[in-house]
Amino acid sequence: MLIQKQDYKMDVDIEQTELYYESHSLCDCQSCRNYYAQVRDRFVVLDNFLSEFGVAIDRPDEIGWIEAENKVEYLFVSYTVCGRILEYGEYEMSLNDAELVLNIVIGGSDIPNEQKGEYFVITVYNIVLPWVLD
Repeated sequence: MLIQKQDYKMDVDIEQTELYYESHSLCDCQSCRNYYAQVRDRFVVLDNFLSEFGVAIDRPDEIGWIEAENKVEYLFVSYTVCGRILEYGEYEMSLNDAELVLNIVIGGSDIPNEQKGEYFVITVYNIVLPWVLD
């Protein structure tokens, strides 16, 4: 399926992407589990954006984070999309969600994951979530 976001044009295999998200493993650390537990309900706009690609918002490939007092700052969260980028746009795009401005970068396959075929990565920056785990 062809998807266009701003000046980006991508050929996405949504079915293959959904299958990937059903099968890939997740990190089990506390900060990642904190992310999985609340990201879908807290970031509805981002969830809708990623869903267009067949991406499961609560199953990222890679997360970089810093724990702060009663919150976690997720420096970056990266997701795999099966397919290829046909045309690149500006370096990043912005998405307003949950009173935050999230920066989104769509790029090559530089994040380690379990994908074997042709893919690209969507990376989201500036996510901050409260600590909700016991």
